[in-house]
Amino acid sequence: MKKIHITLPLALIALAVWLGLTLGLVRLQAGGIGLSWLLAALFALLVSLAGNERRVSGLHAPSPLRSWWLVSPILLYSLLMLVVAWAGGWPAPKALLLVAGNAALVALSEELMFRAILLQGLLDRYAIWPAVLLSSALFGVAHTANGLATGDLGGALWQATAAFLQGIVYAAIRLRTRSVWPMMVVHGVWDFALVSSIQGATAGDEASILPYAALLAVLPLCLYGVYLLRGSQRAQLQQEFQLHDVKGKDHEDSRIQHTPL
Repeated sequence: MKKIHITLPLALIALAVWLGLTLGLVRLQAGGIGLSWLLAALFALLVSLAGNERRVSGLHAPSPLRSWWLVSPILLYSLLMLVVAWAGGWPAPKALLLVAGNAALVALSEELMFRAILLQGLLDRYAIWPAVLLSSALFGVAHTANGLATGDLGGALWQATAAFLQGIVYAAIRLRTRSVWPMMVVHGVWDFALVSSIQGATAGDEASILPYAALLAVLPLCLYGVYLLRGSQRAQLQQEFQLHDVKGKDHEDSRIQHTPL
């Protein structure tokens, strides 16, 4: 199959299709599992695999492998949040399984769409910080749908802001590890902890403070992401992407030259 170069216009088209799958089929459920997220994840995976630069998309293992440790602060932070959420008692096992299944699908779908496809398309045109901020902003905008669907405009704004801040650290770890897989694991654990805490708070009439608590909880994560993309690391990453661009163009020129007339 002919591979494609994921440009910004192509990434934006893919995002529009992905949003159509996640929002247009939001009512499609099977035993509580969101099939819309499964379809969106499959679509994002197919687009990612169709790209001619899988390493740039982050579909390879972390490089170097020891970069896995970069996710450890966020993973421990997520697990701590989970412990706090369950301090008042464990949720029902069936509810935990449903939350875990949906959290895994959401993490897979969102990381492939925003950190593999969209971020690659933005990096094809912009430097690292503009690409990270734009992908995070679109990540936040996409999350307004959750609040707007319930008519809670205030909740939509808080959720969008929190998602924007999360998007910065997610993109930072994706770039530093050169892979989407480490952040996919942490994203799933974070969503699992967040939804678990929401369920517990709803039962205790504490749901009204959750948007503010969630925003405060992601602020340290955002600062960690900014640290990961400090000047020296950013310069090295930019050189790598420029080198990939040169190699990709040379490969395309060579392919055209050897194509029979």
